[in-house]
Amino acid sequence: NAASTGNFHKHLKRKHNTQYEQMKFSDSITSKNDINEQSENSTTNINKINQAILEDLIVKCNLPPAFVEQVGFRNFLKTFAPKWKHTSSRYVSNTLLPLLMNNAQDKMRSLLGDVNHLSITVDVWTDRRGGSFIGVTGHFLDLNCIPQALLLNFSRLKGPHTGENIRNITEEILENLKIKHKVYRIITDNAASMLKAYKFGLVVNDNDYTDRNDNNQHDISTEFSSNGDLDLSSEWILLDWCKTFTDSDDKDDDIAIRLSCFAHSLQLAIRDGLRDAPYLAKSLSKCVKLARKSHKSTKIADVLEDIGKTISRSNVTRWSSEYLLIKSIIALGKKTIDEITNIIDDNELKFSSNDFIVLKEALEILEPFAEITSRIQSESVVTASLVVPSVVHIIDHLKNTKPNISFLKKTCIQLEQSINKRFAGIIKRLSQQIVLSNDPFSDPIYFVCAVLDPQFKLYWFSQMSYTATVETQMKQTLIQMIMDKCEQNIDASFDTIQHTKLSSSSTSVVNSCTTQSIDTSIVKKRKLFHYEDD
Repeated sequence: NAASTGNFHKHLKRKHNTQYEQMKFSDSITSKNDINEQSENSTTNINKINQAILEDLIVKCNLPPAFVEQVGFRNFLKTFAPKWKHTSSRYVSNTLLPLLMNNAQDKMRSLLGDVNHLSITVDVWTDRRGGSFIGVTGHFLDLNCIPQALLLNFSRLKGPHTGENIRNITEEILENLKIKHKVYRIITDNAASMLKAYKFGLVVNDNDYTDRNDNNQHDISTEFSSNGDLDLSSEWILLDWCKTFTDSDDKDDDIAIRLSCFAHSLQLAIRDGLRDAPYLAKSLSKCVKLARKSHKSTKIADVLEDIGKTISRSNVTRWSSEYLLIKSIIALGKKTIDEITNIIDDNELKFSSNDFIVLKEALEILEPFAEITSRIQSESVVTASLVVPSVVHIIDHLKNTKPNISFLKKTCIQLEQSINKRFAGIIKRLSQQIVLSNDPFSDPIYFVCAVLDPQFKLYWFSQMSYTATVETQMKQTLIQMIMDKCEQNIDASFDTIQHTKLSSSSTSVVNSCTTQSIDTSIVKKRKLFHYEDD
């Protein structure tokens, strides 16, 4: 009880004063430590909450800093963090975000310090207000051989979009990060300014650098309508999103440093294939107009809500949005489409049975193009190894699809011709022809990556219908190519091997996709990158 405890303390103080003082001091220290620990825990929790707000909400969810001042958000935090102190948006913008930016840049520099080689991508955007931006990303394998992707810089691009201006900004970004000497490949689209910017790599003699197109740039923001819909005044404008710049033949002028963006080159090939396409232009125009009107009509919205479906909208910068639009129209079925067009009361938007046949054929033709476009836009996997198997799959797909098409045979033929032109370096190697250094996609790196990737190896050979002799020659060529790559003697060694093999052969081997007889029997559709049955 209290009395006995009090007597004990008195006795301890009177007879054992030293022990009493030690006990009293110990209790005081423990109490102060508990208070300090609680204070530290509280501060740590507040810092963690602020860090989570910055990284997960403002950065990843793209929320404006001003939302931290909203009453609803503050009330929400009170339920699980009563001690969290209110933070102003100005403090977030001026203090916390710059601090987060500096920490991220320090981590990035630390990662890049351990990298010996990396590839970069460079692209330019223009927003609807006419402001231009340049973005540079870096891609490499870390010490654990895990693919890493970093945004090296994203900044305002002022002045004309000339090759010299773009190159100078790129050099400044790389020199600031001290990685200019580590760049192995530069990947860009096929705009003339990009080709000129990196034609001579990152080191250029100004006397050798000219760009006749530099003075012909104009404001590309005028290509977009105010509501983002497709401008039907120009047929297939969707596929011409890069038409501001002179359309290049997509040649890898300097195979030691610059590579063409496969996604952009594929889009250009699709644009070529769909140009002046009979039947399809009219049917697609109906789809685009129907989608535009359906998003402005409450009656149509009610019809779509009742059946639980939607009509996709076209996007001026992505050809695949046209594919998704057609797919959504087909999914609705002719009966529902007729019901919707009756609501609109526009005879020009009536879909005939032939329109649906044309749209279904377009879906069948473009399906692998859409799937490949989706697969190659990845940051977590190596995509260079997808290029050759993708081209091989497209060749095989068009060859097998063409006999079963009624209205869009010309589209198939135009796509084949465009693939042969846009990816001439790959096509020539597949047919064992001599590859010129200025052929599009002439860099052997595409074949090296495909063969060394365990997902592909040489499985894609099965789609080329090689004879046993030709297949053996191709395997030997690819193995030698990899050895030459390791020895850094690609150009001289590979060209010599190719020329020797061609000279010793009495007959030239021709690409199976363009010259072999066509089997008109129905062929089971092959899934992308599936080789189990071969």
